[in-house]
Amino acid sequence: MKISVITPFFDGNAYLGKYLEMMLANEKKLSESNASCGTDYAMEVILVNDSPGVGVGIPALYRQKDNWHVIENERNMGIHASRVKGLQKATGEYVMFLDQDDYITDEAMLTFLQTAVAEGSDVIVSNAYFETPSVTNLLYRTDYQKERVGDLSTYLCVGTQIVSPGQCALRVDAIPAEWTQNTISQNGADDYFLWLLLLGRQRTFFYVDLPLYTHHYTGENLSGSTEQTDASVLEFLEPLRRSKALDKGEVDLLERMIRYKATFRKSGLFGKIFSSFVNMDLFFDNLLFKKRTKTPYGFNRS
Repeated sequence: MKISVITPFFDGNAYLGKYLEMMLANEKKLSESNASCGTDYAMEVILVNDSPGVGVGIPALYRQKDNWHVIENERNMGIHASRVKGLQKATGEYVMFLDQDDYITDEAMLTFLQTAVAEGSDVIVSNAYFETPSVTNLLYRTDYQKERVGDLSTYLCVGTQIVSPGQCALRVDAIPAEWTQNTISQNGADDYFLWLLLLGRQRTFFYVDLPLYTHHYTGENLSGSTEQTDASVLEFLEPLRRSKALDKGEVDLLERMIRYKATFRKSGLFGKIFSSFVNMDLFFDNLLFKKRTKTPYGFNRS
């Protein structure tokens, strides 16, 4: 079984040293398993260069490897379109969409492939660390939160439960055509779109209680920008409606949640009280979630 690692590259040569180190360490773990346990695991690396004019600075040694590929976009296409382009090149049964500045453990690919063989799930989600310059938090801290990883109602009322597709392995033949055919120009929430399509179609999610991934938030990466993310969510609402993966009421609820949280963040005390009164159901859903998950930071997408 093979997993394909797809990484959109944007002026990211500063991250390549660590990235190459991670990929080689994971390749080594797979080779060791094949030699000692008789498994048949493999991985490939697909870098999609979305910064024309900036070359991907990997040594020629890697470009000569059969399982390493660099794809060049003729123009800047954005994260979603770059992920889709990488997916078209992928030959693995599973894929991981890993950002250029995030981290995975040396055992991540081995763990995902072992789980894929054992469970055959459409989406395998690991625990993760959310790292900021001042603090690092474990993403899923309580059993209640771990149980919400594949719960559609939580995605609609609270937000996505997956901080990044880099903490996931996805079965390629489960990825919906609507996701590949409706690329979002606003970076930030194409993965949220993907999870909603999968959950709406009742695809299986399996949780692995190991922190195999670290989301490295610097203040510059888009997944930390709530305004950017909100705009990206609003952009995918129409193709989500057309997909029929969710019914009209579910998409309306998602839109109301996004707009409520955007208003809440921007408002003063009176505005927060008024918007919460108008959306009392969502207010209590989020209050309960924060209490049961012991979330120490603001919750929108993570």
